[in-house]
Amino acid sequence: MAIIIIDYGIGNLYSVANAIKKVTNEKVIISNNAQQIKKSNRIILPGQGAIKDCINELKKKELYWLIKDLISIKNKPVLGICIGQHLLMESSEENNSVFCMNYIPGVVKKYKGKFKIPHIGWNVVYKYNEHPIWNGIKSGARFYFVHSYYVKANLKNNIFGITEYGGIRANVITGYKSVITVQFHPEKSSFIGLKFLKNFINWLP
Repeated sequence: MAIIIIDYGIGNLYSVANAIKKVTNEKVIISNNAQQIKKSNRIILPGQGAIKDCINELKKKELYWLIKDLISIKNKPVLGICIGQHLLMESSEENNSVFCMNYIPGVVKKYKGKFKIPHIGWNVVYKYNEHPIWNGIKSGARFYFVHSYYVKANLKNNIFGITEYGGIRANVITGYKSVITVQFHPEKSSFIGLKFLKNFINWLP
């Protein structure tokens, strides 16, 4: 059994792997092998760049439907990071509108306004609903962001953390059942990010 970081050719895989290794003695594997992914005890779905490219690469490597099945049928614990969060929503405004995995009800919207886009740097994240992912982390903790699109979930019960930027309240921690997703980069968020990753590893959905 291992923690699998899904490798579909897009994403900051090695920095995520190095961060995970700092908070667990479990085996951490970067892989796109279906059998390894099926046998894993946890999955991390990272991602960077355009969401359409991410979806195309997942489908090309025959991982798209595998991930959907492992989440929906097997209830395998999954952490989506950055584009990994967007992938699990219903749809995204990016690339002239894209249908996503449709696991968490809601949409990915583009930041619009007279403020700096993308949102880059540290920002505070406030607890919205209770979740074990917050264990030992205070509401208002600071995490590191790099993004031009943000999540707006349909159901309040799926929202666990929010951040305000440009007067917009983004749902930066969302989840449902065995899935938790984040807009920020825990692997780049110092000791708070490591604590967040450790909470995911210890979480028993």
